Amino acid sequence: MVANFAQLAKVYLPEGGKAMPVLALVSAVFVIAFEQIVQWRYGATGIVGLLLLTIGIKAKSPSVSSAGAVLLALLVAGPAL
Repeated sequence: MVANFAQLAKVYLPEGGKAMPVLALVSAVFVIAFEQIVQWRYGATGIVGLLLLTIGIKAKSPSVSSAGAVLLALLVAGPAL
């Protein structure tokens, strides 16, 4: 069963070259689409907030990720305030 899952998790190129995991491909498409939606909806400030949030999570820095989360929350809740 594990071997079947490993075969399903890869997309083989027609030339028989390198294999790319489907999960990585889907993840990359999702991230790019999400960044484009944030930039379209909230502009450069939204991208900065998303960047701070992502860097804070990757660096395990609560202050940086909190700053990004607060910035995004202010942008989302701005029209309601």
